[in-house]
Amino acid sequence: MKSEISTVRRAQRVIRMVSELHRMGYQNLRIMPYLHPNAWRLAIGPKECFSSRNGAHLKNDEWGNVSIYTAAGDGNDYFDWTDAKADDARALAEKFIRRLPEVATRGLGRDWAYAGWLSELLGFLEGGDYLPVIYWEYMEGTPDELRFLPIWSVSIDTVTFGFETVGFNTASQAAKLEFPLPPVMDLIEER
Repeated sequence: MKSEISTVRRAQRVIRMVSELHRMGYQNLRIMPYLHPNAWRLAIGPKECFSSRNGAHLKNDEWGNVSIYTAAGDGNDYFDWTDAKADDARALAEKFIRRLPEVATRGLGRDWAYAGWLSELLGFLEGGDYLPVIYWEYMEGTPDELRFLPIWSVSIDTVTFGFETVGFNTASQAAKLEFPLPPVMDLIEER
């Protein structure tokens, strides 16, 4: 089910792009979904950049080793690419490999557990106007302390000059919508 909220559709498309990258042999790429004060964002990077306690949380010193999608503005200029407005997830994945080779190359390899987790997460998200959020302003605790991936329900608050202003139903909804955290790198390597 495609969301009627363009911000959600585009954000879910970027997550699907990572799933496509997994299908193309880049299964060592991971995601960190978070809320910046003015927009939902998704950091994408190789698994060694992520916490061994929460596989969806980027280590503090790794921000320079990831690519970030932002839903700010119209959110349709994926990674500031002006020629990607009509691209589907596969086309975005192909551009990601060509245009961000330093991140993509570090994501080469197999990680079936994580790729399966991301595929399942996508199925869950597509059941509604949902986005995962691992970090947000004024959150209590830290992302490494989370026991589940919070899933937030998104709604349209207003429409101004053709752009949607989205609202995140936080406390009450986030408590009800939970998804398992991704598998942690150290646990996978022990098998």
